[in-house]
Amino acid sequence: MGQATLAFRNLLVRAAIFVVLAAILAWFVGGTLFGKHRVNFPALTWDGREWAAQVIGNGTRPDEVQWRLLSKSGEDPWHVMPISETGQWRQLVGPSVDEQGLWIKVGENASASSPELTWSLIRFAKANSQPTKTPIASVTPPTAQ
Repeated sequence: MGQATLAFRNLLVRAAIFVVLAAILAWFVGGTLFGKHRVNFPALTWDGREWAAQVIGNGTRPDEVQWRLLSKSGEDPWHVMPISETGQWRQLVGPSVDEQGLWIKVGENASASSPELTWSLIRFAKANSQPTKTPIASVTPPTAQ
């Protein structure tokens, strides 16, 4: 009985050391052990800048997915557009360009406790202009069966 207890304790100590070292390595390379994934969608060029949508999530629950709008000029790094810093967008369509400018359609939670999505159209007339946000509709998503 003593040998089995020592072997089990040894296994637990080794597992604890492994988890601690894995967490330190994940932190060192710039993430967390159970981090969120970020994916930039293909960019489009409009008014001298590149624009792209970015989805952020950990892949375990769809309600944790968030969208942001990114922009960059030339070789500059991507930066988050101020309209998407809150991280409340749950769905995004676009970005797209037409004769009136660049637009995206976003769905965000009406409130923290409600699953209802409020859809809005956000349009840029020029890259440096303030965007206009026009509410479109409120929709309750269907429940998963």
